[in-house]
Amino acid sequence: MIGQLDALAYANRLRRLSPGRKLLFALALMLIVLVSHPPVQLAAFVWISVWIVGYARIPWRVYLVGLVLALSFLAAGMPALLVEVAPVTGWGSSANVLAAWQWGGWVAYVTTDGVARAATLLCRSLAALSCFYFVLYTVPFAELLQVLRRIGLPAVLTDLVMIMYRFVFVFLETAAWLRTAQIARGGYQGVRAALRDTGRLVTRLFGRAMLRYRQVYLGMMARGFTEDFRVVGLSAHVRSKRHEREALAGCVLLAAWEWWIGG
Repeated sequence: MIGQLDALAYANRLRRLSPGRKLLFALALMLIVLVSHPPVQLAAFVWISVWIVGYARIPWRVYLVGLVLALSFLAAGMPALLVEVAPVTGWGSSANVLAAWQWGGWVAYVTTDGVARAATLLCRSLAALSCFYFVLYTVPFAELLQVLRRIGLPAVLTDLVMIMYRFVFVFLETAAWLRTAQIARGGYQGVRAALRDTGRLVTRLFGRAMLRYRQVYLGMMARGFTEDFRVVGLSAHVRSKRHEREALAGCVLLAAWEWWIGG
């Protein structure tokens, strides 16, 4: 999955645009999303989705899977927002209660206020995720580090981020090797065996990953690494006045709509 995201970041239709301008656009839209009302957030989500699927030509299935995976964590916390619990003796039904269930001396109920809170959080999360995915799908990681260094982020932090990003691929590759070896030896036959083999994979993964880390470290030292990594851009960026005008006009319209709703 991560390898596919990295490939899309280098092959999308917005690849040649300046990464700094794309990050500025995503940041401006994110700020509007965080302070706006649900209608504006839904409009921002639809608009940035057009940029991702329509302009960048990111497959809609990939985009949808990413949204569903991220929102699944939100769904796991939704019951805490929707359902309230109170003792039967101190609970009195009110007009804003949509549903109620009683077990023994306790009653669980859902109110319109809880549904409104959950809907607001869902709209904000959906719009904010779309802004994050716009950066993820259209800005390669090396160019993102270039922008971070250009704005003054310390080199030690960008180097740490680069190493962490590199070892995501190391962990995934090592896990794939170990799982292939287990399957070749007859593993994952049945639910109990699958759980046992997964536990063995996790325990062996750490040791193998540390070995790979040691190999990478020795390779860096052998090549004369002393201070920090040098991130070199391999492509020339171009300006698109049409995209810039559209991004500016869209942000202004969303901000004006929010001002009108809030006023």
